Amino acid sequence: MGTDPTPSSGAALDEFLHFEPAKLEEGNGPDLKWFCLRIAPKQEHIAITHLRKLFALEVFCPRLRFQKATRTGRRWYVEALFPSYIFARFDYLTHHRGVQYCAGVSTIVHFGNKIIPIPDSAVRELQSAVPAGEEEMITITPEVRTGEEVQVVEGAFAGLKAVVTRIMPARQRVAVLLEFLGRLSETEVPVATVLPTARHPLEGVPEEARRGRRRS
Repeated sequence: MGTDPTPSSGAALDEFLHFEPAKLEEGNGPDLKWFCLRIAPKQEHIAITHLRKLFALEVFCPRLRFQKATRTGRRWYVEALFPSYIFARFDYLTHHRGVQYCAGVSTIVHFGNKIIPIPDSAVRELQSAVPAGEEEMITITPEVRTGEEVQVVEGAFAGLKAVVTRIMPARQRVAVLLEFLGRLSETEVPVATVLPTARHPLEGVPEEARRGRRRS
């Protein structure tokens, strides 16, 4: 019985998911694909600037803008959604050497000798979650929940940590349990004067909840 020359769906999928640079052939037209690049720590802006100016590449680096409680009050922070990683779209044969040795770039993400392109649909989905005109930035508004640890950042109790016991949306206030002068006391403060103590806005959020938040 002869073998079927048509590749199985698994083989076709495997071919789509990766390719081996050593087997690529010159002479074809540009084949633009999205790739994930690993970036040196805190060098995202340097890599993005060089990739755009030197090679005119399309680059995507979504960022989060959020508030954190500090000793001196609330402060805005901006961090990459995927620290030390960015996405760039280019023809591998034409630009891989320039991209690989670009300032700020550590490597093109690969597994052994296989390069893994990112599907266009995956990047488009990420891009659709970033507000237009916000420089690829998503602003996270802190949500205070019952039972959550917060830090008071304004008012007489500024700098103290507390636990939220009740939320009163109609009055824009929360009741918090805090330790003051050696004793636990419950008091009400404006919701705008407290911030969660999490180090990152997505810290402790289950993956299912994150997906739901992106869709909302």
